Amino acid sequence: MPKQDETEERLRPLMIRSLEGDPGAHRELLGVLGRFLRGYFARRIGAGTAEVEDLVQETLLAVHLKRDSYDRSLPFTPWAYALARYKLIDHLRRRSRSIQVPLEDAGALFAAEDAEEGALRTDLDRLLQRLPDRQRSLVEDVKLQGLSVEEAAKKRGVTAVSARVMLHRSLKWLNQALRDENG
Repeated sequence: MPKQDETEERLRPLMIRSLEGDPGAHRELLGVLGRFLRGYFARRIGAGTAEVEDLVQETLLAVHLKRDSYDRSLPFTPWAYALARYKLIDHLRRRSRSIQVPLEDAGALFAAEDAEEGALRTDLDRLLQRLPDRQRSLVEDVKLQGLSVEEAAKKRGVTAVSARVMLHRSLKWLNQALRDENG
């Protein structure tokens, strides 16, 4: 099972080459990404449904159409995950369905290319949205974007000690909120 960093190292250069006009890199990016997306969506709405392929195609189209919004200085996989997540949310809203996925099942969208093997990233945002903006953005920067606590603290204009305390309290609160939800 490839690690998140290995996947980022594989996909980010393809995205950058794609943005520079390399059609081969663009095709390869969409092909590899499509395999990850099939696993991601199959885990959430059921393997073998036509909806999975529809969501894969919608997401690949969004990656293609929104590629100019990708900031080359940032990791690619969180950007792609956000697009996939929003496509899934839109799909579930259209179908008037709600899914609940435990936080401890949170894997990376890019955990595996194989739909049958992938333990994929969950809808963590549902819980994060319950945090105040400052705390949520700190958790996202450190735990999802991979910034150091010092970098995230500087970005917010607070001390690293303050950021560590806020991060610890936020993670503790999220853990308790998850336990409360799951009884």
